[in-house]
Parts: sequence; C-alpha cells; structure tokens
Amino acid sequence: MTPGTGAGPGTPHGFWARKLLADAGVDPDDLRLYVPAHVDRGVALAMVGFESKRPELVEGAVSIASDILRRWRTPRPELVAGLVRCLEFDHLYARSDAAMMLARLVSADSTQDITSAVPTLIVAANNSHDQVAGPAALALARLDRPEALDAVHRWLASSSRPPYFQVTSLGQVLQQLVGHADELLPGIRRMLVDSADNEGLRSVLAALSAWGPVASATVPELVSALTTRNARWACDALGGIGAAAAPAADILSSFVRGVRQPPRHDGSALVSNGRRRWHGAQNAAWAHWRLTGDASVFLTFLEDAASRGLVNADLGRLAELGPQATRYAAAVRPLLRSPGPWTRVQAAYAWWRTTGDTDATVPVLLAALEPLKWSDADEPCLAALRYVAQIGTPASTAAPLLEATLSSDRCFPADVYPAARAALAAFGTVLSPQVGRSAVPSGRTTQV
Repeated sequence: MTPGTGAGPGTPHGFWARKLLADAGVDPDDLRLYVPAHVDRGVALAMVGFESKRPELVEGAVSIASDILRRWRTPRPELVAGLVRCLEFDHLYARSDAAMMLARLVSADSTQDITSAVPTLIVAANNSHDQVAGPAALALARLDRPEALDAVHRWLASSSRPPYFQVTSLGQVLQQLVGHADELLPGIRRMLVDSADNEGLRSVLAALSAWGPVASATVPELVSALTTRNARWACDALGGIGAAAAPAADILSSFVRGVRQPPRHDGSALVSNGRRRWHGAQNAAWAHWRLTGDASVFLTFLEDAASRGLVNADLGRLAELGPQATRYAAAVRPLLRSPGPWTRVQAAYAWWRTTGDTDATVPVLLAALEPLKWSDADEPCLAALRYVAQIGTPASTAAPLLEATLSSDRCFPADVYPAARAALAAFGTVLSPQVGRSAVPSGRTTQV
C-alpha cells in the first residue's frame, strides 16, 4: 500500500479512508470493519467512493474495499469490480493500490474471483509507471498468465535500472515465473552485470535463490556479484542453486574464514578489529555446505557463532543440518525461552531437528499458533505452522485450532491454508475436500 492508505494498530482507518468517511459524514469510530455487522455499510461507502471523480475519495474507496477483502472471505464481486475500474483511473496511488489488492486476492484458497480483471490487468502491466505495472504483473504471474512476461522482459531490457515498484518487487514477480526460466535467464544475466552493485537487484537475487538449480546459468554472474555490496544475497542465490555453483566454493570458504572480505551491504569496507566478522559470513557458510555437501566449513562457523551467541539466522540454517549439528544443541536450548517470539520458534525447530525431542519443542510452537485464534498470523505463527506439519502427531493438539482456521470466514494470509491442511494431514485428521478452499477458482496457490 502507498503511504497513508493502510490502517495501523489502534487506528480503525487509514488516511484516505478517513477522507471518504469525512466526506460522507461518518465518524471513523462508528465504522469498524472487523465487526461483521459493520461490513455491509463499509461496502456501501466504498461503492460511493468508487463512483466519485475526486481522487482522494476514490483512493478512500480502494482503502476501505481492501480492508474488507483482507479481513473477510465472503465473496464481494462488487468490490472487486470497483478495484478493476480503479486500474483505469488517472490517480496513480489508486491504480497502484488497486492492482496490489487484486494481486493479493490471487490464491487457490481465495473466495474472490478476479478473472474479470485480467484484460484490465494486462493493460495495467504495460503502464509507464512501475508502481502500477509491478503489482499488475504480479497478479498476472500469480494467475499463471503469460502476459506477465511482456512487462518482465521490458524491465530486464532496461537492466541497468531495476524498476521501482514501491508496493512489490521484480523479484516477487520472477518467483512466480520459474516455469519460464529459460526465456527469462538471458535478461536476468544482463541485469546481474549491469546492476551488480544496485540495491534494487537484491529481490532478483532472492528470486534466483527460490528458483534453485533452475538458475544455474547465472553462476558466473553471481560469482562476480560476490565482490559487490550485494554479496550476501549472491551467497543465498548460489546456495539455492547448489552443486552447479561449485566454482564459488573457495571464495565462500575464504569469506567464512575471514581471509577475504566483500564490501558491507552499504558498500563500505569492513574494518576488522579481531572480533567482528563480515555480516554475511553465515550466508557464505551455509552456501558452501549447499554447494559441496561438506558441512565442515559450516560447522566451524557454527562453533564460533555458538560461542558468541546464536542469532535467528544461525538457528534457521543450523536446523537444516539436522543431527549433524547436535553438538550445538546446548547453545540452542536456552533460546527456547527467548523474549522474542521469532527466536523462540526458530530455536524450537532447531532443537527438534538436531535432537528429535518434541517435549520441549511442541509447547513453544503451539504457543506461536495462538494468533490464529484472533484471525492473525504473523511470521512466527506461519513458521510454527510449517514446523508442526513436519513434526506430525506429537503436535496434533493443534488440530482443533487449525480446523477452526480453515472453516473461518475471517481471512488469513494465503500461506496459512495449504500449511494448515498439510499439518492436519500429518496429524491424520480427515478433512472435507472443500474445507478452507475457494468457492470460486481464482488462481494457483501463491504467497502474498
């Protein structure tokens, strides 16, 4: 969302929604869209705003419609139609926010049908403003529409200037287009050269990491990127590719050992004082293991990290080693009581992966699922949901909460639905095929 459109904690409405409510003479405190009885009135106000010629009122309608569609699963074709009309409005923020909301509605579990938006999204994806074209292309990519490729090719052709999307990124679009990798890789390789030191390249590097071995053609360019301030993201991309990136192994090892130092993420040089290391050493150590299959460099890094105190990123990748990292379990155990929920969840997963002990792990993960009771799902909650699916039966006390989540009319992030079904399947719970699924197909399962 553009600045001022979203409602923050304790604020019933964002800036533009308040403009619309003020024009309609409605006290913002009298319209609370998280209350079912207020939703129809919100829909009516949004529809009035969609018909206005005043940009601030149209943007207010987009804000209110988006708030309703993010909260509730009841099909609202009139709001979807209003957002589609906004794609042709001359107000940049309204077009951008409407396109982003339509992109968010695309998932296998969405109850909103946006197929009618496709022709307008195709036009919007070729808009001269990246803020509009970016989210429109993301929506098309999530719908698995080949028309998304036209916009991506245009951005890759201007490889020295990664596009500025504001509300999404080129990397998010690329992640959805892995099936078209062969066609896109030549342009991506040019961008890796032309924008090697540009921060805007980081989302593209994240997409290549997600693509994995499919992106192996980019290894020469990624090795070159190890000399830039994007080196940490290049390490992740090389690690995602795996064995095909083996030519980078020696460089990665030298980063971990401190023999070589790439630039910091801001481009400055790291001045060693005997205690500090490159901020991306963990990424390099993990990538070295992924490239070579030899965990020794990674384990040496973890030994030093454990002596200093493990951090979130260490925990997540330590868990990937499983029993190979058992010697560091003693450093993980105290973090199960960390004040930070993300650290607790990552520590619980690392503890289970390294020791196989569920007695200490499951209570931490079940506590992290509590936000589902209030129709919320933060990052620790989503991670815990994935982890209980891996643990299976010992975490089956979460089943009633997950069943209630799938049958709720409240909206959750798109990743919640397939993860909850996977967990219930691991618990041995038999679900109706339609529980938590879309009433109208609107695309394939995606992240939002």
